[in-house]
Amino acid sequence: MAIPLATTGTATFDQIAIVTGVVGLLYVAMAVFLWRERTGRVTLVGRLADTIGRLDGVPRWAALSPYIHVVSLLACAFGVWWDIAVHIDKGRDTGPFGTPAHYPIFFGILGVIVTGVLPIALAGKPLPARTIKLTKNWRIPCSAALILVCGTFALVGFPLDDTWHRLFGEDVTLWGPTHLLMIGGVVFSIFARLLAVAEVEQLMGTNKRRLFQEVASVGALLIAWDLFSTEFNYGVPQFPLILHPLLIAFGAAMGFTILRARRGPGITFGALAIYLLVRGIIAWAVNQPLGEILGHFPLLIVEAILVEAVALALGNKNRFRLGLIAGALIGTVGVTAEYAWSQVWMPIAWPFSILPSALGYGVVVGAGAGLIGAWLATRYAEVAGEKRATDVRNTRPDVIRRTHQFGAIGLVAVVAVIFFCVPRSAEPGVTGTVSLERVATGAEPTAYVTVKLDPANAADDARWFEAMSWQGGGRVLHPMKKIAEGTYRSEDALPMYGKWKSMIRLHTGARNMTAMWVYAPEDAAIEKPAIQVSDGQTVAFINEQETLRREERTDVPRWMWTGGYALLGVVGLLEIAGIAWLVGRGARGGRLRAAHLAAGDRERETA
Repeated sequence: MAIPLATTGTATFDQIAIVTGVVGLLYVAMAVFLWRERTGRVTLVGRLADTIGRLDGVPRWAALSPYIHVVSLLACAFGVWWDIAVHIDKGRDTGPFGTPAHYPIFFGILGVIVTGVLPIALAGKPLPARTIKLTKNWRIPCSAALILVCGTFALVGFPLDDTWHRLFGEDVTLWGPTHLLMIGGVVFSIFARLLAVAEVEQLMGTNKRRLFQEVASVGALLIAWDLFSTEFNYGVPQFPLILHPLLIAFGAAMGFTILRARRGPGITFGALAIYLLVRGIIAWAVNQPLGEILGHFPLLIVEAILVEAVALALGNKNRFRLGLIAGALIGTVGVTAEYAWSQVWMPIAWPFSILPSALGYGVVVGAGAGLIGAWLATRYAEVAGEKRATDVRNTRPDVIRRTHQFGAIGLVAVVAVIFFCVPRSAEPGVTGTVSLERVATGAEPTAYVTVKLDPANAADDARWFEAMSWQGGGRVLHPMKKIAEGTYRSEDALPMYGKWKSMIRLHTGARNMTAMWVYAPEDAAIEKPAIQVSDGQTVAFINEQETLRREERTDVPRWMWTGGYALLGVVGLLEIAGIAWLVGRGARGGRLRAAHLAAGDRERETA
């Protein structure tokens, strides 16, 4: 008897018990720790925080979090890239711990939550200005609240992911709502880490160690942002190709502007070096010791050079001018450089035909992301009490209001373009007559695939037209090469046995994405029959989601899908609003503190 479709890929009771037990134990331990610290009792963690705080020259509440946070981020990043590679190579899993890759993700998210709880429990003078009042004698830094909120959103994604699969089947895509909820929570926690660095700078000033933490945080932001492009980097994108250059421009312009708008020449190259080193190590580790597919990634070298060049030419006194111009250049020159890089190493080389739209949208996204980065840099500078950021001329209400407007314009521009480019379509009417040139026979047959298209011009100016096999123990990806008018042949043979799923994918225009089956195994768990295209058979190109997401349920009302993604949008807006409010709150406190110090009111500061 077939297993009901709704249970495919969902958690068994033992996995649910493991998740519930681990989270429960952690929360009990954190509750005990909070109680002991807030009632003045000695804890080992508190002693360790005191020791590291003395060594690093920071308050005890800021001593442990940077180290735990970086380990947690590395665990999450490594786990996500490993997990996606496993899904591409082997297919679906069986719940929250269906693959070993889920463990570093899960414990990394828990680590992010601990990163937020520690400064809450250890909070005590000196504290930055404009903290959050929990009780009469208990105030916490804004950064701690923000990290805890982000970590909680990410953790909620774990049980929701299992619920989502029970309702909709396996949507094997990184961009599923619950996946984005988990990844987004971890990525957004990096903005809180930058806020924490600025809060410590407000109290203790800066030194080389804290400057390195800031550089490392921006490097982590570049690494984490690349997670959103993972499907493109692995060669199995399920959304229009135009999104790849836009995501690259967004992350690079925002990240590099945050750093260079506040710091001196050459600083962006430090963040770039961390990005390239860590991203390269993760790609190697997943591919070599673990034996999974190799993950590619953009270089971002030209983007860093562009930001440095603009800052050298114009200075960084006007942060929004720097972000706007550097972002626009990243959206054009930087995108062009990544186009060239895609021809060298990316699994899907961007076609030349994509450049006009990539540059047109890219300049808007890059400039908008630069404005976002400039807004964040301005607020972090105010939190830190930077002299020129808290100068009387720069803290007038009209000036502050204008900076908020610039940041909002940048955010709206970026979100509008990204959301405009996300939708896909699948125009019917294209068919292909298949010819199979057998290479291997017997139990593991393979064959070159030749397709004669009708209409013959269906693949003209295609963004990709490729033969792909996956989930059979690896991934095979080859462009379809034109051998005659309307006739194309795969560059290499495709497997047509076992658990392999082989298909021909066609992406034309801005968002038209279709595919035709070549081979798929019988899958009793989802009540799907085997598919084997024969020599000379004419096959229709169908909606690509029907091939890439074979496990998805087709009997779920559309409004449920819409509701799921709408809920993700609401959560995303809440996280963005939380970042804006808490960073803005910290910045207001930094401005007030600077004004008090300028007036010589140091007694109030130490009271």
